[in-house]
Amino acid sequence: MTDRNHIAVARFSALGDVFMLFSVLEDATFQDSSVSFTLFTRPDIAANLPRVSSIRVVDLDLSGDYRSWLSQVVFFWGWFRSNSPNFVFDAHSHMRTVVFYSVAYLMGYKVKRFSKKRNLRKPFLRKKIKSLPSVQEEISLVLKSFDVNYASPIFSLKPAPENSLAVKRNIWIICPFSSKKTKSWPLDKVIIIVKELLSEGKSIIILGTEDELQNWNYSHPQLSIASDMRFSEKEMWQMAKGAIVCDSANQHIAAAYNVPTVILWMGTSPKAGFRALNNNSISIEPENLNCWPCSIAGLNYCSRKDFACKDIPSGKIFSAVKDLS
Repeated sequence: MTDRNHIAVARFSALGDVFMLFSVLEDATFQDSSVSFTLFTRPDIAANLPRVSSIRVVDLDLSGDYRSWLSQVVFFWGWFRSNSPNFVFDAHSHMRTVVFYSVAYLMGYKVKRFSKKRNLRKPFLRKKIKSLPSVQEEISLVLKSFDVNYASPIFSLKPAPENSLAVKRNIWIICPFSSKKTKSWPLDKVIIIVKELLSEGKSIIILGTEDELQNWNYSHPQLSIASDMRFSEKEMWQMAKGAIVCDSANQHIAAAYNVPTVILWMGTSPKAGFRALNNNSISIEPENLNCWPCSIAGLNYCSRKDFACKDIPSGKIFSAVKDLS
């Protein structure tokens, strides 16, 4: 590539973390038009990322063709020789990126690895510190050290395409599922919100994996289940006018696609550093719970035994949706 400042970046998991990283990279190209990126990630994640002209996405199947460290060494050695980036950023600091980092280092590139600051997590959960550094801000600091003219993540809103299907059909995506129980929205409470939104003329897509969607048992002519639709998940986000999500990868996907979003925080907190920097989003958090937050990334059990953090008043969610609308 011929750009003045070309940066190679690698992050292979998890889905939300890659989307969070991607949004910062896109924002950096908006602030500094001289920078471009090559992002290495998994094929299934690469397929769902937005297209940005200054970010080239290279998919590597670490479970298939590039499973062995030797195949990765050969690939990255050849890629670095052919492309000669100005800087190299290991955005995961994990075994999955150790070959990427090591080959670049041995070839003499200026390399940095992402600092996760895990030592601050226990003090945060014990209420000894009020918040953790924003992951996006930490990424931006690395980029600035690579001579990127980047003030701070601002995630400027991109205008929706004229005559978009989202505007015509008033499509809202609802994502009630998560990998952890303390981050999952109870389905009986979801249905209350769904019925209200349907009564206002909105069309709704319930998004989740096929296994998760098997638990959904409410139907309506204006309600669709993602697994039954002919659209890809990427196309669904491109169509969406708004979304209601839990603290999961979906909040970062919504931010990457510039979708106004209500984010529900139950067992986790936006102050833990993982909140999507979506300029058009509203966070809803539990109130008056001394045990909150109970974890950084979610748990499958509740120390109180009652998951009180999930008792989010429907009125607060309705109000947030109206504010976004």
